[in-house]
Amino acid sequence: MKPVMAPVQMFLLLFLVQTGTFFINFPSLMIKAAGRDSWWLFFILGLLHFPHLWLFERFYRDFKWTKFISLLYGIYWFFAMVSITSYTVYTLNVYAFPKTPTVVVILLITLVLLSASTSKTSTSVNLGVLMLPLIGVFLIFLMMSINNLEWTNLFPVGHMTSKDLFRGFFAAQLPFGGMELYLLFRYLTAGKIGNAKLMIYSGIWLVFFMFMLILSLAFFSLKEFTMISEPIIYLLKSQEVTFAERLDLIFIYIWLAWSIISLCGIAFAIMRLMNIHRVKKPNYVAAFLCIPYIPLVWYTATKTGTELNGRILTYGHMVFAFILPLIVILFNRYKGRKEPAK
Repeated sequence: MKPVMAPVQMFLLLFLVQTGTFFINFPSLMIKAAGRDSWWLFFILGLLHFPHLWLFERFYRDFKWTKFISLLYGIYWFFAMVSITSYTVYTLNVYAFPKTPTVVVILLITLVLLSASTSKTSTSVNLGVLMLPLIGVFLIFLMMSINNLEWTNLFPVGHMTSKDLFRGFFAAQLPFGGMELYLLFRYLTAGKIGNAKLMIYSGIWLVFFMFMLILSLAFFSLKEFTMISEPIIYLLKSQEVTFAERLDLIFIYIWLAWSIISLCGIAFAIMRLMNIHRVKKPNYVAAFLCIPYIPLVWYTATKTGTELNGRILTYGHMVFAFILPLIVILFNRYKGRKEPAK
């Protein structure tokens, strides 16, 4: 595979995919599962992000993108795109466009994705640069709530049961989603990637999600999370500024752009798989995939559908980021040792 990205571009695209869309409801899911113990539990689990990436970097050459493996990941990433889009559409219908027909929102997002995925490679790779100033604006808005935080909400800890621990572990997997893209993106990235770069990226990822989690936990009481599914949106909605009547709407538009760019990153990966196996007319294949994509998104763009997709994605992450890479890498390393003996 010919390199098409620099390490900085790769890490930015990976970050946007990992953080896009679900970070607005992740705090609620985590806190409902583990209560006040959620912040330290996620911190401990988040420390595993770096060794996970380190193992991918160490053995990515042993992960062979055969037709069968590429097909499995292509199906999983297609489902991930459906899940992300359905949650995005559902959230927009609730907070931003309640009177706009759902199918219109789906069609607009699909057209943007199709245009981005069938354009030049540099378009998908450099889209993340557009988000950098918007992310900065978003974080500034969130910091405006610091004076209203109740830090005592973080304590006491240590009252978590074994059932809560399991539920918290399960909920904590959602931010790890998209890690498996590193196995493909690394082939497309020029130059060496040392441990320092991996640690910096993992550190930024961990700080981002810890910030979202602690901010939500310190702003709302535990009882309020039974009624709040997107605490970040409600937090911004409670802030009063002179230049905007509803600060949450500004964030919704930033989050929409964030979600679309994360979808473009996954679509970019699927298109790369087509190029690896020299699929004829990949742009036509991408257009054909829109036929099942639109009705699947429309059917699952409900509260029940998005919750079900979220659970399936969590299990899918465990398979495609842990189990399957382990099996493929061990098999190829064993096969590589056997072949010279022949």
